Amino acid sequence: MAERPEVKNLLDETTALKCYQCNGWHGDYPLRYSTAATCDNRNNQCETTQYCVKIIDPMSPGVNYVTYKSDCFYQTQIQVNPTNLSYIQGKTCFPYQDGSAPVKRWYYCFCNDRDYCNNANGFGIFIAMIISQLYIFFAE
Repeated sequence: MAERPEVKNLLDETTALKCYQCNGWHGDYPLRYSTAATCDNRNNQCETTQYCVKIIDPMSPGVNYVTYKSDCFYQTQIQVNPTNLSYIQGKTCFPYQDGSAPVKRWYYCFCNDRDYCNNANGFGIFIAMIISQLYIFFAE
């Protein structure tokens, strides 16, 4: 039996979200150690049906920059620490820590509202500066 043209499989309608897949930094990165940020090149991309992510490393208190990794995220949940599993929503950030001693912290910022939403500019700069201040607050 032939399928009617107006009846479509939902999987056929799912479109891939294009995300940057790169490394970079925000702030005053020390030039003597600098390497070219790879986020200016749209050939560095990945595709997902879930979220783009920017993983921000706030570095240490007193450092005037943060590094980040932009990538695809293929899940709808994140284990933000050894005892907390959270559901992801677009345009949200989650503090993340591993189980090591001393604890290593990152911030995972998710988006899925447009292709390349995890770009080097945009919400990332604002969030990176806020995160730096939060890191100082929580590290004390």
